[in-house]
Amino acid sequence: LCMIFSFCLFVFVLGVLCGFNISLPKRVEALNGSCVFIPCTFDIDQQYKDNLTDSAKRMWFKAGGSTAVFDSSSPNTGLLKGEIFGTATQNNCTTRIDNVDQSHRGSYYFRIEANGKLQYNYTGPTYSQVQIGVLGECHIAASIEGLDIKKNLLLSVSLRCSTKIFCPSRPPSLTWSSSLIESVTGQQYQSQTDIISDLNFTVSHRHHRVTFTCTATHQIQKQNTTKRSHLLSVQYAPKNTSVRINPAGLVLEGRSVTLSCSSDANPAVNYTWYRDTERPLNPVQTGPNLTINNTDPTHSGRYYCTAENKHGTQNSSVLLYVQIQTHFCLKKETHTGSEQVEGEGVNGNNLHF
Repeated sequence: LCMIFSFCLFVFVLGVLCGFNISLPKRVEALNGSCVFIPCTFDIDQQYKDNLTDSAKRMWFKAGGSTAVFDSSSPNTGLLKGEIFGTATQNNCTTRIDNVDQSHRGSYYFRIEANGKLQYNYTGPTYSQVQIGVLGECHIAASIEGLDIKKNLLLSVSLRCSTKIFCPSRPPSLTWSSSLIESVTGQQYQSQTDIISDLNFTVSHRHHRVTFTCTATHQIQKQNTTKRSHLLSVQYAPKNTSVRINPAGLVLEGRSVTLSCSSDANPAVNYTWYRDTERPLNPVQTGPNLTINNTDPTHSGRYYCTAENKHGTQNSSVLLYVQIQTHFCLKKETHTGSEQVEGEGVNGNNLHF
């Protein structure tokens, strides 16, 4: 199971005409304020081979413009500032552009200028241009499937988070957090183009509805932080099943009483009630509540609640005792004789004269 930041796929297009070739991506993307690499190699026609020296200018132009936006002879004076790698005689035009912002969006083409007649634009319909896209933030795509915890079987789960490395000299960092109290730490490693962090843990019912968040921090001109969260859904058998009596305390004959059953489970359970007055136990009612109206002593006994879902069952019980209300006769002595007064009560309470 993994959670993945979006990444850029370089699609190289090769232009060929009379020995002038260039290979570069069709599109590159940069985070606003970060840098971007344009992988690039070029070839020239053999008749100009002697004109190509390391002092040749390697330049970039914006499509539709007539002024160079990057010049290898002064890499920090144009619209695009950065560094071009290797040398002209190595046919290297790979370039890093620093501090990219929204004004840098657009298509660019490469030009080589050397001594003599070697002055060539890799442009037009024959040669590819590279498009620079500028992202306001690093977009994240995440997915994770529902997890099943069957009885006492615990599953090992891995969440993955990754983000593109725009500047190798300033790689981003990835951190994990969760809505649980304890801290979580992922195992981080680096590929050629991405920073990746895997969070591995043994999942249990307590991870149900827990949010895990991956935070990517890019150290650029202004720190850029992007977060992506996912809510786990864990399926598990009933746990902590219990029964309570309402109202609590003594249940008086003739009164109503409700037995309520609750359980922690996912998916939700079905409840079934049983009595122990007969063997085997026969179901008497379904649902979380069992209400008995106009109770009498025959309702006394142990009541069982069974909570069940597709992953398992769990039982709980409670002992119900219905107190008989007794009638009695009181004899009251007076100076003139005695009289009888009838009343009722339980344990000396609720007497009426």
